[in-house]
Amino acid sequence: MTMDKYFIDKKGRAEEHIEGSRKIKQVHFPLCLAIQYEDNEPVDCPDFLLNISKGILFIQPPALFPVNTKLKLKFYIPPEAKLLAEFKGNVISEKLIDNSSGNMIKIKGFFSQ
Repeated sequence: MTMDKYFIDKKGRAEEHIEGSRKIKQVHFPLCLAIQYEDNEPVDCPDFLLNISKGILFIQPPALFPVNTKLKLKFYIPPEAKLLAEFKGNVISEKLIDNSSGNMIKIKGFFSQ
């Protein structure tokens, strides 16, 4: 049985969580996300929850993206914006989690294990 691993980022401070465990591990470097939508200005460093096991991302952008919107996702280390990874994603739903609205995004080409 595989346990899901999550990263929760708030304002560039990331924590690692493992399903079924109360232990929280602080990630020792800040992590930010830039989201590019068509030719619009990128949404920079929104809070997010990344489920590594499923390749799913939950974000809280200033304005929700419509379902089926294609996005470019760039994970980077601030302040120099050192790029760690870049993926394409597709908005699969608009959700309300813990009274917070946001988008669920399926990351393309993201493989765990």
